[in-house]
Amino acid sequence: MQVTQIIDTFGYVIYAALALLAVWGVYNAILLYRSLNKKSIDQPEVLLQQVRELSFTGKSDAAIAVCQGPPYWHTALAQLMAVALKNRIKGIAKIKQLLVMEFHTEVIAGMENRLATISTIVRMGPLLGLLGTVASMIGAFGRIGGSEKVNPTDLANDISLALWATGAGLLIATPMMILGNDIHAKLRRLRDRTERQLQDFLEILEQLENQGQRSAPSSRSGTVRAVLPR
Repeated sequence: MQVTQIIDTFGYVIYAALALLAVWGVYNAILLYRSLNKKSIDQPEVLLQQVRELSFTGKSDAAIAVCQGPPYWHTALAQLMAVALKNRIKGIAKIKQLLVMEFHTEVIAGMENRLATISTIVRMGPLLGLLGTVASMIGAFGRIGGSEKVNPTDLANDISLALWATGAGLLIATPMMILGNDIHAKLRRLRDRTERQLQDFLEILEQLENQGQRSAPSSRSGTVRAVLPR
C-alpha cells in the first residue's frame, strides 16, 4: 500500500471519529437535560408541608417514604431531605455536613462528569478536524508529486474534502459549547435553588430538635413539669 493510500485511509478514520464524537456529545447533552429536569422540583412547598406535618406528628418513617416515593424520588431536594431525616438524631451540624457530601457525590457528581465530557468534546472537535485536514492535504499533495498530470477537478475535490474536516470539527464544537454553557448555567441554578429550599427544611429540623430538647426534661419530671408555665 502506498503512503498516500495510508494517509487517505487515516483521513477517513478521522471523519468517522468526528461522527462518533458528535453522537457522543449529543447523547451526553440529552442525558444531562433529562437529569436536570428530574432533579428539579416545581412545587417544593408541597413536599415541605407534607414532611413538616408528618415529622411533627412523630411519623419520621412516613416522611422518609414520601421523599423516596413518587413523584419526588428523583428530585435533589427529596433525596437530600431523606438523608437528613434518616440521620436527624446526629444533630444539625452533622446533618449539614452529610447534606453537602450527599449533594456533591450523589446528586451532581454524575452530571458534572458528563459536563466535563462535553467540554472535552468541544476541545477535541477542532483538533480532530485539523488533523483530518492535514492528513487529507498531505495525501492530495502526495498525489500531485507522484503523477505527471494533475486533474484540477480531482485536486479541488481533494482539497475540499480536506477542508471539510476542519469545518466538521468546528460544527461539532460550536453547538456543544453552547449546550455546555447552558447546562452549566442550569446546574448552577439547580444548586442555588436546592440550597435555598434546604434552608426551609433545616428550619423544620431545628424546630424538631428544639421540641425534643423541651420534651426531654418534661418526661423526666413527670406531672410537675406539665403544670409549670411556659
